Amino acid sequence: MTVKLRVPAGATPVVHRFEGSNAAAVSLFATAVGTALARLPESDPSFDGAALVTTRSLRTPPTPLTPVSAGAQARAGVWLLVTLAPGLATLIGTSVLFVMHGEPGMLLLAVPMGIVTVLFNAASGVTAQRATKMWLLPWRGITVMAVRTSPDGKRGIYEYTDPSGKTHSYYRDAYASEIEICYHPGDPAESVGVYPVYMRVLATLGALVLWAVTAGLIFVAITAATE
Repeated sequence: MTVKLRVPAGATPVVHRFEGSNAAAVSLFATAVGTALARLPESDPSFDGAALVTTRSLRTPPTPLTPVSAGAQARAGVWLLVTLAPGLATLIGTSVLFVMHGEPGMLLLAVPMGIVTVLFNAASGVTAQRATKMWLLPWRGITVMAVRTSPDGKRGIYEYTDPSGKTHSYYRDAYASEIEICYHPGDPAESVGVYPVYMRVLATLGALVLWAVTAGLIFVAITAATE
């Protein structure tokens, strides 16, 4: 809808347009304005209605996205390749080999096995990434205390502040009111809790076991496709 303001004689009226309103809201607003204006005495011809206008937006501006550093993008790309490339390559490669060898019926075995390989590959990549962060960030990152902001319970939300004053959240199964975490100096949003050495060793062993299973599945799939 549009609203035309009164102006002194000979001047060009100022027009304001309201966008994003529904029909019911526009109709109600127009009725209210018309009723209020009808009760007013005749205005001074020299009066400028624009002097009484103030404008503001009712929409909350979107929160600006935090730019992702080039280093964080590179690390994410590497881990994406590590997590998906071997399994997907095995699935596609073995399927093509079976078709080329005139054994399309073997796809009934190759495809499910390839999907399992991809899933194990993804699990091994994610586990290896976490184990790597558990070792590297306490060594080269910044260590701070994160304060619990969630209600009491096992699953906790902890917050910490980087040098720029921005607050970040970290999720961990813990009951403590504060925990020690480490974050990447170039990307404060990338963080990990400070764990005892034995837990880091267990995480590393878990990643190695998953990688061993993934490698075994890839070996079996390639062997079956090339025989």
